[in-house]
Amino acid sequence: MKRAQSGPADPFSDTQKRRFVEQGFVHVASAVPAKLVRRARRAINHSLGAGIDQRDVARMNSRSFCEELVEDPRLLRLATNPGAWSHVRSLVGVRRVERPRECQIALRFPRPEGTPRTLDAPHLDGYHTPYNGLPDDGVVYGFTLLLGVMLSDVDEPLSGNFTVWPGTHRKLERYFRDHGVSSLKQGDVTTSGIRLPRPVPITGRAGDVVLAHYQLAHAASPNLSGDIRYMCFFRLSVRGLANHRVESMVDIWRDWPALAEFVGRSSD
Repeated sequence: MKRAQSGPADPFSDTQKRRFVEQGFVHVASAVPAKLVRRARRAINHSLGAGIDQRDVARMNSRSFCEELVEDPRLLRLATNPGAWSHVRSLVGVRRVERPRECQIALRFPRPEGTPRTLDAPHLDGYHTPYNGLPDDGVVYGFTLLLGVMLSDVDEPLSGNFTVWPGTHRKLERYFRDHGVSSLKQGDVTTSGIRLPRPVPITGRAGDVVLAHYQLAHAASPNLSGDIRYMCFFRLSVRGLANHRVESMVDIWRDWPALAEFVGRSSD
């Protein structure tokens, strides 16, 4: 009799899944092969070599730098390679998430000397702002999971770090139940009046990934280092999300059956 073949090993432990439920994010080291990181950075740096119109920087900070590359297979492969995508499937479920068709190339350039060591206000994506290109139609264009791929080493805080406020996904779930999802002005979480925890700046190495629940408040720290911070973000949605965007914001685990057994165990 042939022995039944087991499926691929789950890359996350139960402890990591429980922590994701409680904190809203997880940082995974060395999830993307170095070869893919080098190809992506080469493409980005080639694009930067053509020059940047300074009048477009505010828009690029909100949307993407190197906009001609947002659908480039070399960039999309950062998310869909087995090392990164297996972690997505572990959290959300197999064949539940739509494969990304575009990315955000998020660069944070060093600020001039004397720049204040203060963070921008934490925010949620999906809300219309003057620069992000989303329509001002009252709809919150949320998604399910934010996947960030680090393309450069970020060894210290205040280096343009992707920064998160742990647990705010659950605080905002309660807030939206009481006040509605449209009450958050331009996605600025401080307008909600909720009590914010201490922010966590993500440090790590090129090839690391960060997976964050859509509803986790986040921002980029000012870059007071001497180097550009390179990251690539993918906004991932479960199939059919457009039919229940509001419901997913007031019931934040409805689209995460792979985590169902851990949701009831998390502390509040």
